[in-house]
Amino acid sequence: MKHLIIKCLLTLAVFVGTPGVRAEAAEYLIGRGMTDITGPAFGIQMWGFGREDQLTEGLHIRQRARAFIIAEPDDGKRLVFVSADIGSIEHNITLEVLDRLKARYQGLYTLDNVILSATHTHAGAGGYWHTRVELGLAGAFYPELFERIVEGIVAAIAAAHVDLQPGDILINKGDVEGAGANRSMVAYEQNPAEERARYAEPMDKEMTLLSFVGADGPVGTVNWFAVHPTSMTYNNKLISGDHKGYASLAFEKAMGVDYASANDFVAAFAQSTPGDITPNLNLNNTGPGKDDFESTAIIGSRQLAVARDLFETAEEALRGPIDYRQLYVDLSSLDVADEFTGAGVQTTCPSAYGYSFAGGSTEDGGGHFLFEEGMTESRFYLDFLIGFLTGAPAPTTEVVACQAPKPILFETGTGIPPLQSQIRSIGLARIGQLVILTVPAEVTTMAARRLKETVRAELGDWVSHVVIAGYVNGYAGYVTTPEEYLIQQYEGGHTLHGRWTLPAYRQTAAVLARAMEAGEATSNTVVYDDWRGKAPETALHDGSADIVSEGGEFGDALPLVQISFVPGDVVLAEFRSGNPTADHGALSTFVEIERQVEGGWQKVATDGDWETKIRWREGDEEDQLIAQVIWETPGSRAHGTYRVRHFGMATLPSGDRKRFDGTSASFRVGD
Repeated sequence: MKHLIIKCLLTLAVFVGTPGVRAEAAEYLIGRGMTDITGPAFGIQMWGFGREDQLTEGLHIRQRARAFIIAEPDDGKRLVFVSADIGSIEHNITLEVLDRLKARYQGLYTLDNVILSATHTHAGAGGYWHTRVELGLAGAFYPELFERIVEGIVAAIAAAHVDLQPGDILINKGDVEGAGANRSMVAYEQNPAEERARYAEPMDKEMTLLSFVGADGPVGTVNWFAVHPTSMTYNNKLISGDHKGYASLAFEKAMGVDYASANDFVAAFAQSTPGDITPNLNLNNTGPGKDDFESTAIIGSRQLAVARDLFETAEEALRGPIDYRQLYVDLSSLDVADEFTGAGVQTTCPSAYGYSFAGGSTEDGGGHFLFEEGMTESRFYLDFLIGFLTGAPAPTTEVVACQAPKPILFETGTGIPPLQSQIRSIGLARIGQLVILTVPAEVTTMAARRLKETVRAELGDWVSHVVIAGYVNGYAGYVTTPEEYLIQQYEGGHTLHGRWTLPAYRQTAAVLARAMEAGEATSNTVVYDDWRGKAPETALHDGSADIVSEGGEFGDALPLVQISFVPGDVVLAEFRSGNPTADHGALSTFVEIERQVEGGWQKVATDGDWETKIRWREGDEEDQLIAQVIWETPGSRAHGTYRVRHFGMATLPSGDRKRFDGTSASFRVGD
C-alpha cells in the first residue's frame, strides 16, 4: 500500500503549474477556505452503520470542511459550496451556519445561495443530529460536536470570503474506472429494459471537476463523483474521511499545503449520487485491498488519478451568470402530478423505515439477523417485537397503505411533532453553463439519471453540464425509482416517503428549473420545523478522571520495542494518556513525528497525515488509557534519527483538566 501512495503523490507533484489559460479579464471572484472539524476520537458511537459497538478508538486522518465562494464581479450574485468530511448535514446545522453568517455578513449568504454538502464518510463520530427520540437510530445529541462542525464550516466560509480574488473556473469531465460497483443490481434491473439500454453501465462513472485559477495560478479544485465512502467498514473504529478524505489529502499535499498555516490550495472530493454504489468491489463488505486502509487508498487513488488528469487538461471556461433557487417541500403528503408518476396524481407518505432498512446492505455491511433485503410482507412477531423493544406505536393503516409494499419497521412521520422532520430543502444553482441540483438524500443511479433529465428538459440550450450534489442541507434517507422501491432492497427500505419519493423530487426540480429559466423567483410556503434548543443533550465527556500508574505521569513514553527500522517499517510508540474526548473543543494535534536536524528537531508528519494513526487502548487499571502511535515510515523518508511526540489532556480527580505532552526515545530509520 505504501508504494501505491508514494507513487500517487510523486505523480501528482508534477502538475503544480497553472492548468489551462487564464482569460485576460477574470470572469468571477473566487475564494476558498478550509478548517478542521475532526470529531471526538474516543468512546463515541460512529455515524453511518448504526452499530452501538462501533465506538471511536482513535484517529487516522482528520475531518475537514472545504469551502468555495464564487461571485460575479461588481457586487453581483454569489454562491457558497462547502464539502464537509462528515456523514450528513442535518438541516439544523444549515440553519445555525446561516444565522452566524447573517450576523457577520447581513443578508449576503442565505438558504438560497449556500450549499452545505457532506462527503458521507461512515468513519466519523455521530451525535450531531438534534434527536427527537432516544432510539438507536438517532443516538445521542452532543452539543459540543454540533458546535465544532458548525463553527468549522462558518470559519471555512469566512476564510473563503476574505480570500475572494479575480479568477476563472475551468470545467472538465471524465470517467473513473474501478472505483465502484452497483451493489443493488436486483433493484436496478427492475427499471424498464429500454431505459437501461440507453446506458452502458449500471453506475455513473463520470467525474465532473472544476479548477479554480487565480491571477497567480491554481487555487483550488472541486469534483463530484458518486461512490459510497464505506471502504472503512463497520469494523473500523478510527476517524477517517475515507477514500474521499484520502484523495483530498493527497491532492493538497502534492500542492504543498501546510495545514498548520494558510491553506494555499483546497481540493474537495465532493459527493454526488452514490445511493446504490459501493467501493467494496468484492460485494461482500471487502475489497479491493487486503484491509480497510488499503481499500481506502486504492479507491481514493483511482479518483485522485482522474481528478489530476482533468485538472491538468481542463480548457473549457465557465462563462455567464450565477443564479440559484431553493424550495422547502413537505414530503409527508405532497401531491405529485401524472407528468412525473406516470400513474395519475399520487401522494408521498409520512416517513417510515422498512424491514429491509434493518436488514442493511450486505455489500456494505449487513444489518440485524432477523431482517434481510427484499422483505415485502410484514410479520406479526416482528411487529410485536419492534413495538416491545422501542415503545414506538404501530403505524396507522393509512401509512401502511401509503408505504406499501414496504413492511414498516417503525414510522417517524405522523406524530406531533413527528420523530423526524418531514420538511426537505431542494435547490438549483447555476454557474455559467453548469447547473447543480442539490438534494438532501442518497439517490440511486437510475433515479439520478431521471432527475438530470427533468432538469435539462426545463432549461435552455445554455446548460451544458448538470451535476447532482447529494447530502446537501439536510438528510432524508434514500431516493429510489418507483420500480426499484417495489422490491424493497435496502435502498427501498430506506426511501422514507414511499414509492413516489423520486417523482416528488423530480416535480420540485422542475419547478425550480422553470423558475430559473423564466427569471422568476421562488417563494417558500412551507416553514421548516427548527429543532434547535429542543433536543435532549448529552455531554461528550462524563467528567470521570483519568489515572496513571503509581509513580507515573501523563505523557510518559513506554519503552520502544525496537529502535532501528528501515523505510517502510511500522514504528509503534506508546504513552500514558488521557481520554481525548475531554479535549474535543480544541483544534489540537495529538501526534507529531520529528526528525533530528542540525540544531534541533524538525516536524515531518502529524496525525493529519495518511501514514500515521493514533489509537487509545485500556491500560492495566480501570480508567487508564494508553495512546498507541503508529507510523508507517514512507519508503521515501530520509534516513536519520526520529522521535514521536504525543499531546493530550488529562482529567484530574478534582475535575480540573491538565494539558500534557510526551516524547518517545529516539530511533533510527535507515542505515
